[in-house]
Amino acid sequence: MATSCNLADVRSRPPTSRPVVTTAVRPSPGTEAAPPVTPNNVRRTTDIPGAGRVGRNTVETLLFRGISTPVAFALVVIQSRFLDPEGRGRFVLVVLTVTILARLFGQVGVAVTSLAGEGDLRPFVARALGLTVVLGLAGAGVILLAGWTIGAFGLRLAAIAAPALLPNILSACISGILLGRARIRLWNVIQVLPPLLTLAGMLVVVVDLGRGVDAAVGVWTAAYVLSAVFALAASRDLWLPMTAARLLDRYGHAIVRLALAMGFVQIVNLIGYRVELFVLEHFKGLSQVGIYSIAMQAAEAIWLIPAAVASAVTGPVVHESEDGAAGLIRKACGKGLLYTSGVALAIGVAAPFVIPVVFGDDFRGAVRPLVLLLPGVVAYAPVTILVVYLTVRRAQPRLSLYVSLIGLVVTAAMSFVLIPPYGASGAAVASAIGYGAGGLAAWLFFTNLARRDGETALSPSLTAARD
Repeated sequence: MATSCNLADVRSRPPTSRPVVTTAVRPSPGTEAAPPVTPNNVRRTTDIPGAGRVGRNTVETLLFRGISTPVAFALVVIQSRFLDPEGRGRFVLVVLTVTILARLFGQVGVAVTSLAGEGDLRPFVARALGLTVVLGLAGAGVILLAGWTIGAFGLRLAAIAAPALLPNILSACISGILLGRARIRLWNVIQVLPPLLTLAGMLVVVVDLGRGVDAAVGVWTAAYVLSAVFALAASRDLWLPMTAARLLDRYGHAIVRLALAMGFVQIVNLIGYRVELFVLEHFKGLSQVGIYSIAMQAAEAIWLIPAAVASAVTGPVVHESEDGAAGLIRKACGKGLLYTSGVALAIGVAAPFVIPVVFGDDFRGAVRPLVLLLPGVVAYAPVTILVVYLTVRRAQPRLSLYVSLIGLVVTAAMSFVLIPPYGASGAAVASAIGYGAGGLAAWLFFTNLARRDGETALSPSLTAARD
């Protein structure tokens, strides 16, 4: 293809700068019951887009998170006040099912950013959009099959939620490409649209008209459809005019392989810290899932604090000396632990009074799980900061996968032990232990790497490429 960028040429270019991280993760975990996900892809480039606007882009992203976080909280309040605990549990499980597949298939745009380099994007974007459509349609079939086999939410609710998958991963595809081109403002707008549109729709359909969980899921699906339409229209310069491309030629295969590899890391991370929901539903029913989900999302909102600290130290850590970078990370982790501990203490004290007032008496049972979750959430908080060193500084993103796998195994094992006798409180303790195990693993990886004073800060493969 005359207009396409040769993949072999792109990958053989000698890089001259440190790695940067590209990811298409949304900043509103409360909307989809999904935890913050660590960066999962390292890319090297001769000219880093937006390198001179790091501070402004960081502040702007935090401002947008300042919008999306209260919106996500308002959605949780609406669901708890206008859906009973069982309805809230059905909503959480069906949305989580779609979100799992969206995380798996949503890295296509990030793969394009990594493979296209500084060449012509359109041939790669054409393949990415085509592959996204194929994956989205296939994934919708999987969701329907899940609804047919999982009685917790059923085929009807699955049929309402399944159409959200394709627009979800289309938006993620465009977002990954925009982030790689440092178009942060448009990227932020695309991230904040789904929760805003979902909130507006639920105020009308659920609050005003009094419709139930089916209508709530329908509004959520419609929000993603509208967001995808906006994303495609606003980024039309990336894909218009369309370029004819074979989806599964060597370029297409490269995109799929890289996207699914990164998606697998996302899936392990997501399932690892949500596995207790499925175990809880199996042993205790949907009402307990609905109650526990309130505690879970309230506790994990604290992670916005270490995420902001991580954003602030990324630039200095990349450019500092090895000893200086390790020292910055240690200080940042100390600050992250201090800040999150203070907020966690305040939340724990206020929870018995605030939860019944805000969410209603039906959710009073979320107080104890919330208090039990807080120590684990605090222990896991530095992971977001440690990943800056593991993945960005030392170019070893596989360590993020190991952290997630450890959390998955520990959380699942403890869930089967603690949930049958203790219900939602057992799920909280199991999750807290999993958070603690993941946090400990990340800290051990960091100390092990930082101890190697004589080694280069880059992986051997990247060092060889640089030389």
